[in-house]
Amino acid sequence: MRIKVDKEKCSGCQLCEMVCSLFHAGIINTEKSAIRIQRDDLETSMSVPIVCRQCKEMKCLEGEEADTRHERKNFLWNKARAERCPFHAVNLFGEDAYHCDLCGGNPRCIKVCTPAALYL
Repeated sequence: MRIKVDKEKCSGCQLCEMVCSLFHAGIINTEKSAIRIQRDDLETSMSVPIVCRQCKEMKCLEGEEADTRHERKNFLWNKARAERCPFHAVNLFGEDAYHCDLCGGNPRCIKVCTPAALYL
């Protein structure tokens, strides 16, 4: 299972970022979210949600002896893993890396995405 994005529908409202941080960290802080809205205000005026693609072969875990199935379920990762993600989809804030764990199988971001830019 993975979250898919229809970037044409994203309004840039950031509700997905807010609900992610609220669910995982207990506070609304978009910097502590596993999903980020990337804005291109100057050229296309598009807002694009960036979230872990849940790759079958996770490049972010290369060089580690890690159980992929177990690590997929973790929200907080170490910084080195974020730096290895080829899609820049593991977000950094301070020394922490925020990885989408799909909210344990019930992604909250999809539920609050009113324009339906996020789906399974």
